[in-house]
Amino acid sequence: MRFVTVAAGSDRWPLVAGLDELLAMEPGDAVSHAGGLFMRGFLALLQVDPVLARPLLERAAQAQREAGRPGPLVNALAMASIAAQMMGDRPSARRLRDEAEDVAAGLEDVEVRIAVLQAWAFDGFLGGDLAAVTSASSEGARLSRESGDLYALDTWLMNLGIAALIAGRPDEAKPLFAEALPIARLIDDRVSQFHLLDATACLAVGSGQARLAAQLLGAGATVGAGAGARVMPFLAPLVDQAQSSAIATLGRSRFDAAFLAGSRLDRDAAVRLALGGSSEATGDAPKPADTGLLSRREGEVARLIAEGLTNKEIGGRLFISEHTVDSHVRAIMNKLGFDSRARIAAWMASNE
Repeated sequence: MRFVTVAAGSDRWPLVAGLDELLAMEPGDAVSHAGGLFMRGFLALLQVDPVLARPLLERAAQAQREAGRPGPLVNALAMASIAAQMMGDRPSARRLRDEAEDVAAGLEDVEVRIAVLQAWAFDGFLGGDLAAVTSASSEGARLSRESGDLYALDTWLMNLGIAALIAGRPDEAKPLFAEALPIARLIDDRVSQFHLLDATACLAVGSGQARLAAQLLGAGATVGAGAGARVMPFLAPLVDQAQSSAIATLGRSRFDAAFLAGSRLDRDAAVRLALGGSSEATGDAPKPADTGLLSRREGEVARLIAEGLTNKEIGGRLFISEHTVDSHVRAIMNKLGFDSRARIAAWMASNE
């Protein structure tokens, strides 16, 4: 299963818009049209939109059957199988996968074998058969290493890591994600980066690093929005649990501050953070070294803002009037160039 380079910045990728325009025209060359159907369906699959993906992929498969092109037929059938799995139509998914496997059996082609294995892996994920996921993904990783296919290797490492995470084996998942992340960054696979950042956030919560988890979830949200991607259904429960756990540990205000700080990271910084390095949010916010801008009292007020306290609660904690707290808040915003309490909280989270 090959991944394409995705341009960030819009839920509607330029490639998608171009394909939609092309497919809306009268079909010219049948083979080229079949390729366009496949690519558009594949991109919809990456965006976790099986309702759109499945008919496009099945039409692509039919066109490749009629053209007598077995390799592209296998790819279309395998991806259509995954789309059917996502829609909960397991009988159709298995029928499509079995046909793909039958056609692939007569071919000496690593890429088509990888496509069939990916269909098997998704069947395992969505059917709760982690042994099938591990078996298919291990074989896929072996083939990808031998052929030097980084696009596919990135996927297999992620599959293996997520399977280990679901099975409750975080120590096994961590090195797999650590190997996959630099590959995803190298080939600019932003959909994979999105899933890997979320998966690494799950690891962070499990190891007691709630703030790191919140930052990674924020970074993942930004990357995912730019790629027009959504969380895979088998990963979504773990991500939801990680977010709930981080909020319970940090409190809503601190979680929001850390999430915001993570969402402002560029992709390089987000990957470094996920791999255990240090990062800081991009933008025009004062850096941690600028803490001397605030007086001691202003620093205390900013810290309590980050804890989610209201002005009245801050006044009670510091034994000062609510009016005085309001004056300090306005002074903090003026000094730091901020326009909201959330930005103060995010800045304090970065300092800490």
